[in-house]
Amino acid sequence: MVTDGSKARVDSAGWPICELCPARLNRVKHTRPHGPGRACSPRCKNPPSISSSAHIARATPSRSHRQKAPSIGRFTAAQPAVSIAPPPPPIWQSLQQQGWKQLVSSRRSRALCRSWLELANEDCLSEWEIKRGGYYQHDTTKSLICSHRDDQRVRLRSSADSTARQLLHESSIDATLLDLTAIKLLRSDSGAGEQSIHFDITQYDLAIQCFTVLFYLTDTTSTAVPTVPLADLRDTFTEGEKHPSATAKAKLTDARLHTERVSAGDAMIINCACPHKGKANPDDGRRYVLFLLFYPKRASKPDTEEQRYPMGVVR
Repeated sequence: MVTDGSKARVDSAGWPICELCPARLNRVKHTRPHGPGRACSPRCKNPPSISSSAHIARATPSRSHRQKAPSIGRFTAAQPAVSIAPPPPPIWQSLQQQGWKQLVSSRRSRALCRSWLELANEDCLSEWEIKRGGYYQHDTTKSLICSHRDDQRVRLRSSADSTARQLLHESSIDATLLDLTAIKLLRSDSGAGEQSIHFDITQYDLAIQCFTVLFYLTDTTSTAVPTVPLADLRDTFTEGEKHPSATAKAKLTDARLHTERVSAGDAMIINCACPHKGKANPDDGRRYVLFLLFYPKRASKPDTEEQRYPMGVVR
């Protein structure tokens, strides 16, 4: 290979060659076909070590127009990227896993709750029964003296039944296998209505197959439910007069119960093997809740007036 100062580089046969590699220029595609500085394509694969700044400049490919220089405020390769942690998962995953599910109101549920609230405020409902915790309960199976209001009661019972079954179906519960055992109106004055944590059914084998549906007729605080998954609450449900262990009771402290503000028309589904408690009415006005309980058709009808209290009862 021969070079001659600023003249083009040639090989031993006298053929001009690339200034960056031994390739003959007549055999390759080159960028500068005439004059000094002739070289093959910038994709030259075998560039030699070049000391001159001119050769270095030619050996360095230009920046593609698609590449952008890092702008101010962007992270460069020397700066570690900040990883943003994903949001925490909701404390409830599903009715089957958690044992309860809070449901936002729909047009149908809001209309249902408005109609029940209208009926609940009528004087024709005169058989309110006070319960432990200072709240009042009215059985909706009883006929009313006023025929107009009694027709309304019958229609609302049917509508509440069908709406609750729809919510169960949307929560992957086959409501066709369930019978309705009770629809009751619950009323709490301001500051009253605190219930001890309890199960709505007293036998576990039956309770795990039963579901309570609550419709909130007024804006209020929801029923308090555990954040512990339902499968981990089995030891809190004892039989007979046996009390849960201290470890089991620790799962049911107020710090491990979830409650939130709800609006009229919102609903909650609770598996009857899931312990829960009614919070005292925090508002100035009366609170109204509609209670429904469903049980499997093949089972005996449960007594909704009996509950199991794993933490004992405050009298």
